[in-house]
Amino acid sequence: MKYTIQEDIGRHFLDNAVQLVKEGKKFVLVLDNIDWDVKVHDMRSGHQNKSVHAVASSIVFDRVSSDHLPNKDSQKTLRNCNLRDVLLLTNEEKQSTKERYKIFLGRIVCELFPAFHFLKGVVPAHTPCQYQAEMSCASLVVPLPVLMKDEKKYAEVVDVLDQLEVWVREIYSKAGRCAPPEPAHVLPGPPIAAPSRPDQPSSHVPPIPEANDPLANVRVPCFGDQLTRVRLAGAKDLRAGSHTPQDRFDHLYPYRIVDWHTKRSFLKVNLI
Repeated sequence: MKYTIQEDIGRHFLDNAVQLVKEGKKFVLVLDNIDWDVKVHDMRSGHQNKSVHAVASSIVFDRVSSDHLPNKDSQKTLRNCNLRDVLLLTNEEKQSTKERYKIFLGRIVCELFPAFHFLKGVVPAHTPCQYQAEMSCASLVVPLPVLMKDEKKYAEVVDVLDQLEVWVREIYSKAGRCAPPEPAHVLPGPPIAAPSRPDQPSSHVPPIPEANDPLANVRVPCFGDQLTRVRLAGAKDLRAGSHTPQDRFDHLYPYRIVDWHTKRSFLKVNLI
């Protein structure tokens, strides 16, 4: 009998997520693509190098609760909004940023230069903020199984979102927050030659809760790099005409960009 150690590890991580949801914590999903090449020793016409693609995902729990924030209407409309006024820092924010830079530079100097080690006790370990106790704790990250799907193909990205919907429903049902999933649920068939629209309009509209939806008030944000965000939004747009919230991916919203590649490139340029 084959020992399925990977399934046991996956169930262990899932049980941790269920326990945290029972405690009232909320989470987001973080996704990224994994690509690698499998090269053959002797290449022939029917035995070539292969490019393998997969999607890795993980659950990250919020350290600071956002339940007290309103989630009904937008604060401003883009039509009448001046982005410069929204993004422009105030003098107080600029001064606060400078004070934090002092702390960061102090840590770097004390760590890299032995002559300044005696100042370690003076430099604060954490920058002062409203949620200092929460931000001083490590993030709770729960890895999910790797899906052997190609992010460049919309049909396979739809499969990824289907699996994420299943995991979200399973976590909330085991935590006692909703009814268990229906085993007889049949997913809609793939669209026939239906490309996603360039702006993915239906993926950015906030879902309207339905009375018969077990997860009516559940919204799990999905984060990824720019390619991942576009693919997820396009896949959601393709399913916008489905009949059930699960098939429309209503519980996976919104889709946001995390520019970790940009940060890595910036660090790489500065280190070279």
